[in-house]
Amino acid sequence: MFLTEFWYIAALRHEIDATPKRRLILGKPVVLYRAPDGAAVALEDRCIHREVPLSMGSVCADGTLQCLYHGLRFDPAGACVHIPEQTLIPAGARVRAYTLIERGEWAWIWLGDTPPDQAAIPPYPWFERPGWRARTGRLHVRANYRLVVDNLLNMAHLPFVHPRTIGSEGVVRDAKVTTRREGNKVRLSRRMYDIEPPPTYRQAGGFEGHVNRWQDIEFSAPGFFEFSTGVIDAAHPIPEDGEAALATNARILARHTMHGVVPETERSVNYYVGFSYDPERMDESTADFVYESVFNTFMEDVAVLEAQQDNMELVPDAPRIDIVSDVAGLHAMRVIADLERHQGAI
Repeated sequence: MFLTEFWYIAALRHEIDATPKRRLILGKPVVLYRAPDGAAVALEDRCIHREVPLSMGSVCADGTLQCLYHGLRFDPAGACVHIPEQTLIPAGARVRAYTLIERGEWAWIWLGDTPPDQAAIPPYPWFERPGWRARTGRLHVRANYRLVVDNLLNMAHLPFVHPRTIGSEGVVRDAKVTTRREGNKVRLSRRMYDIEPPPTYRQAGGFEGHVNRWQDIEFSAPGFFEFSTGVIDAAHPIPEDGEAALATNARILARHTMHGVVPETERSVNYYVGFSYDPERMDESTADFVYESVFNTFMEDVAVLEAQQDNMELVPDAPRIDIVSDVAGLHAMRVIADLERHQGAI
């Protein structure tokens, strides 16, 4: 079961242009395009005539989308408005149009049956800070979205999967961890003191000695995350506000990132990641390095997650155990299960 009554990221804003693009979201085929007037459009990616994907077609000058197969045209509301060789448009000749909202660096789509509430779009205010810049990306993962959610809430894998980037032994040695569930959210806070900096932070921030490190993660069902992470010289306390120490003489490297885990099918997802930065405090080369590191780090996760998915499919009833670092992920799975039961009861 997919949780349909939520906003999902359909694309990076810059991905939507005059060339129609196909996305699978919650098992539904969707075509995205930008009309000549600049409006972003999302339609069911299936011609009502012979079910050829409309994403194979083209955008006309009037903003309609023309099917490649027989030339039927559909307006941004999904209505068929033109059929070559006939003037009569059959009743019901339309495809579903989806609400698509561009906000920050993302385009958000509503696939649910209830009226959408734009106020429920997960906020990421750092995208909208004056003068700030952003780095965003999208990866494809051949695994169930729950595995990705679990991965992002269990930082104990960092030293073992990511020793060349963001992992170090100190991540799991004497980490001070708190986890709590608040409704449909799970909050995970980790504090690590006087540990060796991981390679990415050492190179990007110029750290030579030990550091204090923090990881604050907020999960919002069904698959959205806000991360506040960073390191600071071990001689300085971890700031309660991730930016509070930036004005001091402490060496510090902090970042806010947003992650969107969007189910494509039961065994595949589109994974979106983005972070914002103040160019007065992080130069372009450092921002490029940090983004590439984040991207490459998750590519390491992709290999693990896809192998995990394969094993789970081969032996679906195999026994397994839970360990202490699973607490946040287990909370998230209970949130998802509660929402599925609620949706199934409606």
